[in-house]
Amino acid sequence: MREHKTAAVTAGILYIVGTVSGVLCKVLVQFPVRDADDPLAYAAEHRDLVVTGALLVLVMGMALVFVPVVLFPVLRRVDEVLAIGYLTVRGAVEAACYIISATALLLLVPVGDVLAAGEGTATAGGVRLGMLMVDFDAMNTVTALVFCLGGVMFYALLYRSGIVPRWIAVWGLAGIPFYVAAYVLAAYAVIGPSSATLNLLVLPLALQEMVLGIWMIARGFRPARGATVSRAADVARAGVQASGSPPRHV
Repeated sequence: MREHKTAAVTAGILYIVGTVSGVLCKVLVQFPVRDADDPLAYAAEHRDLVVTGALLVLVMGMALVFVPVVLFPVLRRVDEVLAIGYLTVRGAVEAACYIISATALLLLVPVGDVLAAGEGTATAGGVRLGMLMVDFDAMNTVTALVFCLGGVMFYALLYRSGIVPRWIAVWGLAGIPFYVAAYVLAAYAVIGPSSATLNLLVLPLALQEMVLGIWMIARGFRPARGATVSRAADVARAGVQASGSPPRHV
């Protein structure tokens, strides 16, 4: 019998919503603004698109932040300390990163208006400022590192508990080093922030998260390893106490 079906389905939906929102934000907003000759002017001309992008960042952030909240009652039975760590990193630290990213997007329009009233947004300083605000590589690296730290805790809990197939947890753990490498290399300007190399490096973990989300929705969670034995022991202990007979030691 599957345990915590509601939690599994909810977490799966949140995973997919978060991933899709993040991809849409990059494709519809961040890539076009960053690739524009004058990012601030482009943002000012497409105000609604920029606001939509900021909302997508918040949707992605809130969806991913609530995953550990929903799963905490399940994961704490495996390792409460690790589950609290996962909840803290993904639920608090990562949320702050997404809020900063969304705020930076929203500031593109008023900053562009201010510069346009003075020297103009097309100056070298204006273009550089716009690129920094829409895609600050160092901030992306910080967010990626926080995301991956939470991921290590989460997949370790999944592997130890066996509530999903272990190959899914191993896939996630194996994909994290490539994800970290992608954003660290981008921060050092070894690869471009939207290059094919970066996309290939993050692809394994992105696919794994979609598979995990679909699995949780379709199959739910299996009983945690050791849960059946523990439950049987509790039943036996309750029976002994009810009969008043001392337990037998073999």
